[in-house]
Amino acid sequence: MIGDVEPFTRTFPKSVQPGIPKLKPPKAGWRTIRFGDVLTQVVRPVKMKDKSEYRLVTVKRSRGGLEERSRLKGGQISVKSQFELAGGDFLISKRQIVHGACAIVSEKFSGAIVSNEYSVLRCAPELDLNFLGYMAHSLYFQQTCFHSSIGVHVEKMIFKLEDWFGWPIQIPTLPEQQKIVAFLGAVDDRLAGLRRTEAALVQFKAGMMQRLFSQELRFTQDDGSSFPDWEVKRLGDVGSFRGGGTPDTSSEVFWNGTIPWISSQDTSEDSIAAPRISRWIGEDAIKASATQRVPAGSILVVSRVGVGKIAVAPMERCTSQDFSSITIHSGDTSFMAYALLTAKMKLLALAQGTSIKGIAVTELRQLCVPYPHPDEQRKIAAALSSLDVKITATRAQITKTEEFKAGLLQQMFV
Repeated sequence: MIGDVEPFTRTFPKSVQPGIPKLKPPKAGWRTIRFGDVLTQVVRPVKMKDKSEYRLVTVKRSRGGLEERSRLKGGQISVKSQFELAGGDFLISKRQIVHGACAIVSEKFSGAIVSNEYSVLRCAPELDLNFLGYMAHSLYFQQTCFHSSIGVHVEKMIFKLEDWFGWPIQIPTLPEQQKIVAFLGAVDDRLAGLRRTEAALVQFKAGMMQRLFSQELRFTQDDGSSFPDWEVKRLGDVGSFRGGGTPDTSSEVFWNGTIPWISSQDTSEDSIAAPRISRWIGEDAIKASATQRVPAGSILVVSRVGVGKIAVAPMERCTSQDFSSITIHSGDTSFMAYALLTAKMKLLALAQGTSIKGIAVTELRQLCVPYPHPDEQRKIAAALSSLDVKITATRAQITKTEEFKAGLLQQMFV
């Protein structure tokens, strides 16, 4: 077992669950069996032909599903020990199952091939395949896979199917399995619908930004008359700049205060939403480092390590050296933030450096930005902000539904 080689105190990737698998007493109507009682390995060897074309597939980590890897002629495939898949199989990657690499094989991938690096399984009549698919998302399932794998490093562990077949599991009757599958399927349908809504909103917003900042789409004044033509100004003429820094991370006293401090990883890629706050510092940390207080309402521009991400600070905070923060004195802050988000390619073009690319403050000051009438700026910002509100609300629903599903899975399968 891996526990004899690597201590459980070791830090593992999030995709790996090294804890000890534990089952509670079975629920009423559920029975305790073993994986091997309801799963059978199937082997369908392929007689490779040099001129025939084959579909090779792979399983993504974290139960991300099956995907086609390539299409090759038999003569191009170096490993000749290949096996055919059929719809209704359950596929496990022997080298990646510790990361959750397993999937149901749909009819779409029937006839595809995999090497002997995979275990191909079929369910007994008393186990619903989709029920097994949902069980595979549970913590218990993942832990049994980890403890059925051996190796000196998490990336070199090999799954031992016979060991895994010996682990106990609890299942209800087939009709109840099917009811559970139907309910969880409805939750998945809800998630899929929310993700489609999110994608549509993001796409619509991107198109709206393109039309607004190219001036293809213009707002009018409240009396219906046209706004004046847009001007162009340098960023340094409409705002003042502040840099950032990182207090000594080895000093615990610096990181035990009440002042929010952010790094580039706290910001999002596609919006100007306020960054999440993951760390807090004290006054001594500010005095002992290059970080500065950034006023509420400032634009936070990631100028190194993630160049081009933009956010607006809703409250005073400090930043790392990854930011150049701008306090707008002339114009609408949200409009300027959206303008910079639209100009991301320009920001990336300004980035210089070999190992860590960054934008010098002098370059940012000279960056030309569109400058419509202040009232038109506010109307543009309001329109885009309303879309961001909808996107944020949809993402919150997705997160809530994902957490609900995860909670159900853990309750059902532990």
